[in-house]
Amino acid sequence: MTTLEGWVPARIHEDAGRLRVDWCHLGDQRFTDPFFDETLERRLRHPFAMLFRHQTSMEDLVARQARRPGLPVRGLVFHMSRCGSTLVAQLLAALPRNIVLSEAGPVDTVLRAHQRLPGLTDAQRVEWLRAVVSALGQQRHPDERAVFLKLDAWHVLELPLLQRAFPGVPWMFLYRDPVEVMASHQNHRGAHMLPGLLPPEHLGLASGQLEGMPLDEYGARVLAAYCEAGRRGYQARQAPARLVDHRQLQREAMPLLTELFGVALTGDDDARLRDVLERNAKNPVLPFEDDTQEKARRVSPLARELAERWCRPVHDALEAERLKGHAPP
Repeated sequence: MTTLEGWVPARIHEDAGRLRVDWCHLGDQRFTDPFFDETLERRLRHPFAMLFRHQTSMEDLVARQARRPGLPVRGLVFHMSRCGSTLVAQLLAALPRNIVLSEAGPVDTVLRAHQRLPGLTDAQRVEWLRAVVSALGQQRHPDERAVFLKLDAWHVLELPLLQRAFPGVPWMFLYRDPVEVMASHQNHRGAHMLPGLLPPEHLGLASGQLEGMPLDEYGARVLAAYCEAGRRGYQARQAPARLVDHRQLQREAMPLLTELFGVALTGDDDARLRDVLERNAKNPVLPFEDDTQEKARRVSPLARELAERWCRPVHDALEAERLKGHAPP
């Protein structure tokens, strides 16, 4: 296998019962877009990246990690969905010494590989996950020092496995008033809010329960499952961890980075981070606008009622846990 210097795993797919890795030449382009796929899409507009591809096996990827371990993972960002996690990722990515992998498809494929490959063990998933993150976290700029993973919302259901893969790494779980989150998905429903992406048993549901269940009820129960997983993980934490309410971000985001993730800020960093805080995290060409009241106004009565029924109790339990002010271990 070639050294693949400057290449990153772009996609992992199943082929005849095994996983194959498609690579993209990223060169010196950094992961600064709100989402991993956006960076890849921009890169694939370049003729070289479009014309020249590499494909390897997962075994090759694992072997490469032994030869070329990537930069260390210094933080994990879990979230309820639509609650400010992209802002945290953008703040971290604004600092040139960080590699930020924001909802990277290859990470998701490995985490959910056991759904497609019967008999796959957790130990294999941990090994593959470390190998994927190592390949994505190769130093391609002299000042890069650390990797941060901003996970997909459903990955909080795999929090114990991620902690096993990256022991001792600090993490946060972000959440928001469930009525506001439901309002956001009412406007543009995420794939995980539709039956099919997640096994029902991961949500505490039997497969027969999904038949005839209204989409809003399913979505509310999904969000409740995420929050409960975050709460349980926090109570059982074996590494520094923080529960973070969406309302804290504008005023407390920078202290979070320094206190939880140990990000040491230099003279130029403050201006970079304040610039991010003033912009829309998902569409940085737009200014930041607080949409709390708008979401509360436009949510449907049914979505509000279901959010209160299924999500409010666990949201309030998260708030109570956060307000206890327990110091992380």
